[in-house]
Amino acid sequence: MNCPVCKTSELISTELEPELSALQCSVCNGHWISGRNYWRWLEEHSEDLPERGHEDERLALAEPGKPIDCPECRFRMVKYLVGRGLNFTVDHCHGCKGIWLDRNEWAALKKRNLHDDLNSIFTSFWQTGAEREARKIRMEQRYIARFGDDDYAEIKKIRWWLETKTNREELLAYLTDQDPFDV
Repeated sequence: MNCPVCKTSELISTELEPELSALQCSVCNGHWISGRNYWRWLEEHSEDLPERGHEDERLALAEPGKPIDCPECRFRMVKYLVGRGLNFTVDHCHGCKGIWLDRNEWAALKKRNLHDDLNSIFTSFWQTGAEREARKIRMEQRYIARFGDDDYAEIKKIRWWLETKTNREELLAYLTDQDPFDV
C-alpha cells in the first residue's frame, strides 16, 4: 500500500501504541490506521483519558491541506478539524473508516489525551465546536489586524469589565454618546 500523500512511497508496518498497529510512510512520516485496528484498540484500551489543557510547545506538523485518497479503498478522504487548541485536520475515509495522520499529529493528539477520541472528532457535535473555535480565532486575528495588539488587549479587558456590571447598558450609552454632558 502506498502513501496517500507521497503517492510512491510504500507504507511500512509500525506500532503507534501497544496493540495499535499502523502503517507509516518513511518519506513524510505520516501514519495510516485502519478503522478495524483503531476500533479494536479503542475497545481494548477502554479508557477515556481526560483531556489535557494545551501548552505553548508546538510540534512541527505536516498539514499538506490537499485532498487525499484513501490508500486502502481509494475513496476521497474527508478532513475533520481537531480543534481544542490544535490547528490541524485529521483525514478519515467514509468507505473503510481508515484514518490518515500527517507527521506528528498522533504525538500532538496523544500529548493532549485526544488520541482515544478520534471517533468523537468525526462527529457533527465535535465539528461544530471545532468550527466555532476556528471562527473565533479568525475573528480575533481580524480585530488584532484592525486595532493592533495593545488596543485589542485593552478592549478585551473593557468588554470583560462591562460584562461584570449590572448597569452595562447605561455604561455603554455613556461611552458611545458623542457628548454625554450635553443634556
